[in-house]
Amino acid sequence: MLYLYLFILITIFFEDFKERKVHVFLLLTFVLLGGIVFYQNTFLELYLLSITLNFSFLLFLILCLWGYTKFKLKLPFFSAIGLGDLLFFTGLAVAFPTINFLILFVSSLLFSLLLFVIMKSRMKYKTVPLAGFQAIFLFLILLLNLMFDIVNLYTI
Repeated sequence: MLYLYLFILITIFFEDFKERKVHVFLLLTFVLLGGIVFYQNTFLELYLLSITLNFSFLLFLILCLWGYTKFKLKLPFFSAIGLGDLLFFTGLAVAFPTINFLILFVSSLLFSLLLFVIMKSRMKYKTVPLAGFQAIFLFLILLLNLMFDIVNLYTI
C-alpha cells in the first residue's frame, strides 16, 4: 500500500506542477490511503486523538489565512489558496500523529517556499503549486525512510 501511496504523491506533484490543478480522485485517494496507513499503525484512541488535534490546528490555520486574505489582501479566499491545497492538508492531517504531522507540515511548507524561490524564473505559471511541492517533499521523506528505515513515522 505504501508503494501506491508513493505513486499517488508523485502523480500529484506532476499534475500540480504542470497544470496547477490536481484531479480530485487523486487527492481523495491520498487522504484515504494516508488515513488507512496511519490507522493500521496505531491504536484507535490515538488515531482519533491525533486527527482531532491535527484538524484543530488546520482549522485555526485556515481561519487565519481566510482573515488575512479577506482583510489584508482584500482577495477572495480561493484566489489565495486552492481547494487542492486544502485537500492535501487534510491528507496530511489524517496520515500522521500530531507531532509528526506538525513537523512534516511545517517542513513541507518551508521546502515549498525554497523550491518556489529557486524555480520561480523558470516556471510557466507564477503561482505556487503548493500541493505538488508538498507532495514531492512527502514522497522524498517516505522514500528515504522506506529505503533506510530511519524512523517510524507513526509512533507517538
